[in-house]
Amino acid sequence: MQTFRTKLSQVESVLQNAGVYCGHGYESVADEAVALVLGAAGLLPEQPTSLLDQPFPEDADTQLANLLDRRCVQRLPVAYCLQEAYLAGLRFISDDRALVPRSPVSHAVAECLSPWWPEHKVPSLIVDVCCGGGSLGLVAAAAFPGATVLLSDLDQQALSLATENIILHDQSDRVSALRADLTSAIQSGCVDILLANPPYVSRAEIAQLPPEYRAEPRIALEADAEGTELAVSLLQEAVRVLAPDGLMLLEVGETWMALEDRLPRVPFLWLELPQGGSGVAAISAQELRDWDAAGIL
Repeated sequence: MQTFRTKLSQVESVLQNAGVYCGHGYESVADEAVALVLGAAGLLPEQPTSLLDQPFPEDADTQLANLLDRRCVQRLPVAYCLQEAYLAGLRFISDDRALVPRSPVSHAVAECLSPWWPEHKVPSLIVDVCCGGGSLGLVAAAAFPGATVLLSDLDQQALSLATENIILHDQSDRVSALRADLTSAIQSGCVDILLANPPYVSRAEIAQLPPEYRAEPRIALEADAEGTELAVSLLQEAVRVLAPDGLMLLEVGETWMALEDRLPRVPFLWLELPQGGSGVAAISAQELRDWDAAGIL
């Protein structure tokens, strides 16, 4: 009889030998093994340690073998294998219609964007632009129960997934999905918080990514001009759409240096987030207006 402990050890070895890349919400093959074994057994992620010495269900072996084939042979991210992902403690449907939820911004959003957003101030409208499957905007909806949230993306497939996640979280009364090119469909001066995690991988970098990233929609990863094109456009558009006391959170990952080269006079302040991650800036509406007036955007 195999226990969960022995099964976990076996799966970890299989993942290790396959040389999988852990970059989609799990930090190690040990973490991925836990997710796959529990997923195959139909169990939630939070389990007592006593489960380790319980027998692994024989009827879950076939499902586990299928998951390992998708993970090790097809090189799909674990979230696509399980069709679900967790971000800031919330569960989301995840498949190849959008990127796997993994933004480090989510933890700051879950903490009500402190200290960049005034404590106890309820934003009227939060926009998650380039929303993908909608995870970041839905984390914001949970953090700010009084806010209206708009999930915006140009890709209709991503929006269909975002809509499913809205329904999953029972947020249809105040969270909606809109197909739009960046902020083009948003009224001027009405956005309190703009969450922007646009595609920011250059074409050269795309070619060098591990296979797991190639399983994700390319439209959600790649941007022109060394990955900075959409970020620059969003900075310029944020001047128009943000409310007078609004806030923009912009995530560009490792492209932050290229963005500084593109906009050398913009004094970006890159945040150190408790959960890690790089290339995230919190920018006030006033700063954006000042930069725009100075002609440095």
